[in-house]
Amino acid sequence: MTQASHNLQTVTEADSVISASNETVTKLSRLRKSGVVVSPYHYCILCLCIGGIALGFNLYRLGTPSMWFDEVLSVDRARQSLPVLMQIIFATQPNMALYYIFLHFWLSLTSLLGLNPTEIVVRFPSAVFAALSSIAIFLLGKRFLGFMAGLVAAGLYLLNDLQLVYAQQTRSYALQLLLICIAWYALLAALTVKTHQKRWWLCYGIVTVLAIYTHLFSLLILAAQVAAFAGLLLLPGEWRMKVRQQLRMFIASLVGIFVLIAPLLYASRNGGKTGWLPIPHPMDIYLLFLNISANSKIYLYLLLAFCILGLFVSIISYWLWGKQLLAQAALIDHLEDNHLACFQKLLPVGFALLCWLVIPVILSYSISQGSTRLFSTRYLVTVVPPFMLMVGLGLTTIRWRPVQAVLALGLLLLSLHYVPLHYQAPQVEDWNTTSAWLEQQYQANDGLVCYDNAQGCQVCIEYYLTTYPGAAHFTADSPGTFPWVNYDLTNTLGKSEEAVNPQALATFGTNHPRIFFIVGRISNSTASVQAHSAQQWLDTHYHFIDQNVTPSVTIRLYMTS
Repeated sequence: MTQASHNLQTVTEADSVISASNETVTKLSRLRKSGVVVSPYHYCILCLCIGGIALGFNLYRLGTPSMWFDEVLSVDRARQSLPVLMQIIFATQPNMALYYIFLHFWLSLTSLLGLNPTEIVVRFPSAVFAALSSIAIFLLGKRFLGFMAGLVAAGLYLLNDLQLVYAQQTRSYALQLLLICIAWYALLAALTVKTHQKRWWLCYGIVTVLAIYTHLFSLLILAAQVAAFAGLLLLPGEWRMKVRQQLRMFIASLVGIFVLIAPLLYASRNGGKTGWLPIPHPMDIYLLFLNISANSKIYLYLLLAFCILGLFVSIISYWLWGKQLLAQAALIDHLEDNHLACFQKLLPVGFALLCWLVIPVILSYSISQGSTRLFSTRYLVTVVPPFMLMVGLGLTTIRWRPVQAVLALGLLLLSLHYVPLHYQAPQVEDWNTTSAWLEQQYQANDGLVCYDNAQGCQVCIEYYLTTYPGAAHFTADSPGTFPWVNYDLTNTLGKSEEAVNPQALATFGTNHPRIFFIVGRISNSTASVQAHSAQQWLDTHYHFIDQNVTPSVTIRLYMTS
């Protein structure tokens, strides 16, 4: 009963927030129907509403889930001095370079304000970036698909479960999404505007470079843009001539982009560290889109239906039989209907969105058949914006405004229905609870042993011990301990197996009256057996006092004398 009440409260709060923007949308619609020109001021208000709603969802329970290993690594690297951080980037960690540099300055600023790098502080920029992405998607959809398409796409995006995951993590994905959306907007604008094309090409080039420095997966988005441009050279319609006129500028932009990212590509020459990802299978493509659709088959099929509808209508609008079919379906009145021209104008944008949606999936799937693995939801969250924009494209093809509005509202409400499931999802890893328990139990001269440090056990515990400072700390004689920054600089792990070596534990026990034996991030069965053997040795030789157990971390306290 309590959980149901919580769900109802979450949905009710979201409905109340959305109602404010609904009033704005209604006013805009009335103005448009009455023939009154909607000023940029009104669109600014609507953008603020969209961004505000998105930020509200992104900030909700932002600091509640524990930080997990990847997030802790982001903070640990950003905490280093700028010279050391640059060494890390160009030595072993070129991916996410721009995000690490940004986070470095963000933590420096918050430190000056007296704020520790708590979960909320380090995740806040991602929440803001994700909210700005919602605005960017609205503007992209409004300009190239229509007002309703942009509004629905932005609404579906800000409510999307997968997007919300990375809007609330201390990783580069939210910033990457924002930059990618801006890059696509700039590219399409450069191909369609009559003036200031060079400004848009400059914007496109700079933002694309920033996106690649934010995450190397953006190279696959660049490949999608190249494919889209090549396809637009061949598609019928007024876009073809415009695209051909901009061919030299596009090539010049690509040359500039590759010149500017050359240092990053050189630093990445040794390959990625994604071998832990499995080789994908065809079923994983379906599971990817099911994940994007909140693991709801009904929701997925509805989204796909609108995507297919939009592409189908825009394609057949160029053929006589297609025009006749559209007339029979009452989507147009006659073969010279203005709606027909609108449908035809949607095809180039729909094709570009299709490239954005499909090509990163195909390329990451193909590349992942080898040693470099890129097929993962964390990387393919980059296809969520085009997926939602293509849903907006499908809505645009529906002629009747009341039906269009009802369908749009239905989609948004269905998407809203799944939002509470995101906040109820279990934590990736729980280091918060265990670290707090450790701090409460800690006494002077106690010793801390962590396994497996090669997988990040110690660095995660240390994040909480330093962020919420107390007496507990790792001593220099702790078996298996090593600073993670050493690994980032040398690509060489410390001797983490010493933490499960009975001889090392015995020596450590002679120097400390009590030992905390921490086990977390066990990666395989061999490590699990070693941890269990070490625990049995401790149980045999020392007096067990207490323990704290979570699904991801176990801490056992022993008295050595």
